[in-house]
Amino acid sequence: MRIGRALLVGLLLVCADGTAFQIGPLGPKLEAKLTNETESSLARASRTLGLLVKKPVHEEITQIGFDCPVDLTNIFNDDTCAGSDVGFAHPFIMHGVRWNDVPPFRLNAGQGAQCKKYGFISAPACNAEQTVRFSTQPDCWLCLFFDEQKAASTKKISGCQTGAEYVRGTLMTRSHFGDLQFLHSMANAEGVSAPETRQKILDWVQFAWMVFDGDFGPETKLKDITIPTIAEHFGCSDWTVSDIYILGRKDTLIRRLPDIAFGSILHTVQDSFAAGHTARGIAPLGSVCADTALLRAPGPIVEFHAYGQQDGSKHDEQDAREAMASSAADVSGAIAATRALFELWNANAKWTYAKSTIHCIFSLADDHKESSAGDQFRRVSLP
Repeated sequence: MRIGRALLVGLLLVCADGTAFQIGPLGPKLEAKLTNETESSLARASRTLGLLVKKPVHEEITQIGFDCPVDLTNIFNDDTCAGSDVGFAHPFIMHGVRWNDVPPFRLNAGQGAQCKKYGFISAPACNAEQTVRFSTQPDCWLCLFFDEQKAASTKKISGCQTGAEYVRGTLMTRSHFGDLQFLHSMANAEGVSAPETRQKILDWVQFAWMVFDGDFGPETKLKDITIPTIAEHFGCSDWTVSDIYILGRKDTLIRRLPDIAFGSILHTVQDSFAAGHTARGIAPLGSVCADTALLRAPGPIVEFHAYGQQDGSKHDEQDAREAMASSAADVSGAIAATRALFELWNANAKWTYAKSTIHCIFSLADDHKESSAGDQFRRVSLP
């Protein structure tokens, strides 16, 4: 969901379900080496399951934001920076940019028992003893995705909340359909006030920034973190910081956890400029973010959209490279914000300094509204 949502990991399902600015499923070569997720195996799984590989738009925005030279006036034809391995953004940061759409996760008790391998009648698709990634358990990954997408039409996908109206989701499905949609700068449901969604996003970015800055170490328990949104959505778990970002790959990625956390911030920020995720107004001419010289003020957010009642194909249209290249999406704002955060990353800025820029990026319009699907994205019910 989001500047990569339909992607679902940089992929677009043929049945056209949505994401945000899209992400390419084939990550940097170094990432593949360190995670044992090879391009060939992922490409093969994508073809087998009927997936169409999409353009890596999140990656391109990140590379440009990290000073990859490109002619922005002719970006439709200039794809110089379109790739994970262009080299301007660090591959571990790129790993984090991809994380929001494809976080690693373990199955909850009883989950995945109904899932069968593609093309087989009875072969189980899910190995509950292993971390689930698209590249390592693609049949299981997609089965869970589709099952919980369907469940989300009548139930709420959550991690800590319980009751008849809730279904316990995985980290992946919670971010796409459930209580963690703020990872993609979207509201968790329709009718949620803009200040409430904004605060969840700010809390999340604060948490991730403090991981980047080392205030929260790899073994810090999420239930011990007092940031309200982290406590609400993760406080019932025994997960550590490393569990959510690099589950199953602590041996190879533990030292790069700060860069991965920073990359995940970039994804959230970039998604806030995708039309399927938010509606922004127009910033006053010449306005700049207070307390920082890094960024001209972006248009204030009028509404955070909610994905539940959106038409996936309409959402996805605004996440594709074609939309980015034609300026249908506010790619200039996403690039400018990425560049500002790159400067903060380069300076090893503390959250106390960086928060002014983040707060400005997520400024609300005076006439902000409660969340909805957005008129142009709403799913039309057949008579």
